[in-house]
Amino acid sequence: MKRLTCQEVLDQLADYLDEDARAELVQEVDVHLHECVHCRVEVDTLRRTIRIYRCDERVELPASLTEKLQNALDQAYKATRRDPGTLDV
Repeated sequence: MKRLTCQEVLDQLADYLDEDARAELVQEVDVHLHECVHCRVEVDTLRRTIRIYRCDERVELPASLTEKLQNALDQAYKATRRDPGTLDV
């Protein structure tokens, strides 16, 4: 079995995380992940991100956070309208 480098693992993450990934690729990546904590963190983070995006549940933000976010977006929008090269966020 071929030993993958970190770059090869990162290049193949989409295929690896696909439910229909070929068994050989999954095995090669799993061996690498067992030995490489950096790639393991990358894969775990990506898996969590995918789970969040697949979630159909709507998340309600607290009113104070919603207001802060809206103000920041308004400021950023106004800044880009004045000078597209700067943001005042």
